[in-house]
Amino acid sequence: MNERLFARLADWVCREPVVLASVLATRGATPRKAGARMLISGGATEFSIGGGLAEARVVAAARELLERGGRDGEIQIDLTGGAGSAGVCGGRMELALRRWDGAADAERAQIIANTLALGASVQLDGSDIGAVGTATTIEPDPRLLIVGGGHCGLALYELGRSLDFDLWVYDPRPEYADPAQYPQAQALTGEFGKLRDALDTRRALYVVLLNRDYVSDVASLRVLAGAQFAFLGMMGSRKRIAEVMAALSADEAQQLAVLQAPVGLPIGAQTPQEIAVSVLAHLIQVRAPHHWWAPRRGRGPRASTPA
Repeated sequence: MNERLFARLADWVCREPVVLASVLATRGATPRKAGARMLISGGATEFSIGGGLAEARVVAAARELLERGGRDGEIQIDLTGGAGSAGVCGGRMELALRRWDGAADAERAQIIANTLALGASVQLDGSDIGAVGTATTIEPDPRLLIVGGGHCGLALYELGRSLDFDLWVYDPRPEYADPAQYPQAQALTGEFGKLRDALDTRRALYVVLLNRDYVSDVASLRVLAGAQFAFLGMMGSRKRIAEVMAALSADEAQQLAVLQAPVGLPIGAQTPQEIAVSVLAHLIQVRAPHHWWAPRRGRGPRASTPA
């Protein structure tokens, strides 16, 4: 989210003052956690810190800051269900408000946006957030490399466009990696070695293999072996997965020990779109900060091979 949010801020602040609202800390059950952010101007909002009455109070506080011309502010949101609380979730939220306005702020927002777009992290300090003594590192969107441009690959791309991934698609067949079909992704085709182009990044790397056949799985994994992954998953039946792994050398198999196969959460997915939902749910679960779950091999649904 940060990459898209700061790109929007850099554009927006050139025209009017905008408040950046950032969740600094939470306790108990809350709709969003630390690091959630939204933008608020005098007449519009973008992104969200949780919705409902809690968000309405944040928006009101931000607009009060805009009206009085202040630079920084803070707000506490009570969700414990008591008198005057904003909800009954049971927790509390602490947020900082920072008014962005003028040439210096526009330049700073553009630097942040450009740095994230290049795939590098950014250190935000208290003057960026509106909370003295607070600093945090924000990361660029992770890269999602979809290997296989068949029905399931296309469905994964289409559903993944709104989930803050830097999208890449590879298929050795040019007609299945047509850039016109993937306007919001970098499309690669040609020999399997072209996959290395997508591995050259500082972004966290998520790779999902949705190849048409066993041979393509083996060829893809041989190129991917040795790379560093935030996530590596492969679709296929357990028999196919076993045969793919058996075709790899011992060294290659060891380098790919993080492989999650079959990929996706077990929701009974069958159609390409359902399979895409199960895979994206799996990726969201892995990407979530401080996730409580322990990944296990073979926890995904059994999915058919895409065309």
